[in-house]
Amino acid sequence: MRSPNKGCMELRKAICRYLRRSRNIIVSTEQIIIGSGAEYLYGLCIQMLGRDKLIALEDPSYEKIRAVYNANGAKCEMLPMKNDGIKSEALKKSKALILHVTPFKSYPSGITASEEKRNEYISWAKKRNAFIIEDDYASEFILTGNAPETLFSLSKDKNVIYINTFSKTIAPSIRAGYMLLPESLFKLYNEKIGFYSCSVPMLEQYFLAEWIESKDFERTIARIRHKNNF
Repeated sequence: MRSPNKGCMELRKAICRYLRRSRNIIVSTEQIIIGSGAEYLYGLCIQMLGRDKLIALEDPSYEKIRAVYNANGAKCEMLPMKNDGIKSEALKKSKALILHVTPFKSYPSGITASEEKRNEYISWAKKRNAFIIEDDYASEFILTGNAPETLFSLSKDKNVIYINTFSKTIAPSIRAGYMLLPESLFKLYNEKIGFYSCSVPMLEQYFLAEWIESKDFERTIARIRHKNNF
């Protein structure tokens, strides 16, 4: 059976319910796009938002982020970090119209953006009508309490794209992830990249859907937290 372009409905519904109960993120299934990992989703983002737009990245950041954007013909600007996120002066001076950030445990620095810094990112995007790509690959692994509120949830202007994957929470061999689109991008998505077929096999999608719905996914995360003292 061929997967719908955005991914099978069973998996998108399971992700909706999981995000609601675990992160207080309220989305519809129409906002969820399934794809084969973060790097694939980065490529979709830049094809949708436009290769002509300058992208600001954290410095340092996961090297493949810049590699994917460059391979798609986009230019990147590296913004230096301090202990609570990107330096404010560097962010203000940037000419970028897309900001790619990892607010929770940015790799390789391990820096988590403060609440003030998260609000600064949102304000920055609002002032210049820019978009933020939020890479949330490690948020499930927090030692106590809840992970910080996502930029996607904080944004009132609906200009944040949220990306997460199952590669870290399950296994690197699981090449599956998802992105959440704000409703403001539905039209652009359909015009630019809506024709792409889902790159994750249906069998894998059904497995993930069943695992998430049974809450075994959350129990697995809890065991990994305990084992690794996250």
